[in-house]
Amino acid sequence: MLQVYDRVLTSYDDNTLLGLSLIVVFLYLVYALLERYRGLLLVGVSEALDADLVPQLHSAILRPSIKDRQKELSGLTDLNIVKQFLTGQPILSLLDTPWVLVYLGAIALLHPSLGLVALVSAALLFILALINQRLTGGKLADAQRATISERRLVSNVLGASESIQTMGMRVSLAARLAQVRSGYLDNLLVASLRGVNLSGISKFFRTLIQSVALGYGAYLAINGEMTAGMIIAGSILLGRALAPIEGVINSWKQLAEFKKSYTNLDEIVRSNPGVEYSVELGRPTGKLQLVDVSLRLRDHGAHTLDKVNLVVEAGETLAVIGPSGAGKTSLLKVLCGIYKPQQGQALIDGSDLAFRDLDALGQHLGYLAQTTELLAGKASENISRFSDVDSQAVIKAAQLSGAHEMLTALPEGYETVLGDAGHGLSEGQKRKIGLARAIYRDPSIVFLDEPGTGLDDASLLSVVRVIQALKTCKTTLVFTTHQPSLARLADKIAVMVDGQIRLFGPRAEVLEKIGGKGGGA
Repeated sequence: MLQVYDRVLTSYDDNTLLGLSLIVVFLYLVYALLERYRGLLLVGVSEALDADLVPQLHSAILRPSIKDRQKELSGLTDLNIVKQFLTGQPILSLLDTPWVLVYLGAIALLHPSLGLVALVSAALLFILALINQRLTGGKLADAQRATISERRLVSNVLGASESIQTMGMRVSLAARLAQVRSGYLDNLLVASLRGVNLSGISKFFRTLIQSVALGYGAYLAINGEMTAGMIIAGSILLGRALAPIEGVINSWKQLAEFKKSYTNLDEIVRSNPGVEYSVELGRPTGKLQLVDVSLRLRDHGAHTLDKVNLVVEAGETLAVIGPSGAGKTSLLKVLCGIYKPQQGQALIDGSDLAFRDLDALGQHLGYLAQTTELLAGKASENISRFSDVDSQAVIKAAQLSGAHEMLTALPEGYETVLGDAGHGLSEGQKRKIGLARAIYRDPSIVFLDEPGTGLDDASLLSVVRVIQALKTCKTTLVFTTHQPSLARLADKIAVMVDGQIRLFGPRAEVLEKIGGKGGGA
């Protein structure tokens, strides 16, 4: 533009105009190619980040923990926010900010005082960006926390929808959902209004500054210190210098979300370091041991397990009995590696579970939770743990657990597609499939948490058959129960009270001490 005004219009030379036009086309082509390659580079970084982090996030999501899991559950959402930021306009504004100094220097070369005006203008917009961060950052963070609370409440409501419907809780819970939503909207509204106001102010100042710069350039031209071409060039350069700063101000909300999401991802990755195991210990023989194990499920609550010591020899069957809340389920979860104790050691075959490859070990373990956890998919896939289906092993486990007759009576048999959490089956039917999954492919150690829960007398006989079959195969078995008939099948019994094992020994001795009738169960 400077050359057009100062050379072409004064010389009336067509060749000069043509030469300048060709140079401009070439420079614009180079600029477009650089923009394209920068975009491709950012897309590549985004996809590489996805490939690197997704396996770690999946591992963190699938790893059980006694801590709040909301951070892990929002990990994939945070990753999407980071990826959108890397391929969107906000990062381009950030990447363009170093060029502000280049443009300011170019303006100063046109005239020092005009460069000073541009510098003051850039500083003013930068101050507005800082004010924007101060006024909106806290509210945006509060809005994100409210979103997490809303997501947690919605998840809880979906899991208890039947009870909510039956007991008339819909109105009160709808009010609670509205309250949580209101907290999110209020904070977001305040942040948005402040952001819009500051964005309007920044646009006003930017337009005003460019007009002032144009007028000041005209003043300098009148006094013979600049040419007309310099006025236009200075105005264009000033616009390019201020554009990245204004872009940062306008995209501050996305910047705040990116910062929060990046921090969350960093915390997830740091708290779930990947471990490579060079030695595979293979199928365990089945000896279990707890050494001075203490576990607290709440940061400031009482110990759920308090200095528990326990030894279960390979091939033994142990029944854990006691009142509700005594710590039976927590004991079971520590034994199989679901919970990591804050103190003490949980050992399998003398090896600390904290340093075992639980994925490899899990191939040799069976587990039935107190609430049957089925996943969306075929019944056969649930029994085979979503690995390659071994038809003979699936049928064998289903027959032993009593699920075979139930499944073959369904129109699609073992190919029946279950909904989320086994939707479409009764609790008893889910229990049978869960029990079949626990004994699939003859694991060396089996953990059953209240295996008789929700079963009628006929189905309970299937549990009895499973326990007897595992004993015959010398499979190590640990189960919790409130049912004396199941406790009497064990080789040994542990009686838990207030997080401690109060009685432990051979079945006959323990039953005799507690009354001979299994009353402690």
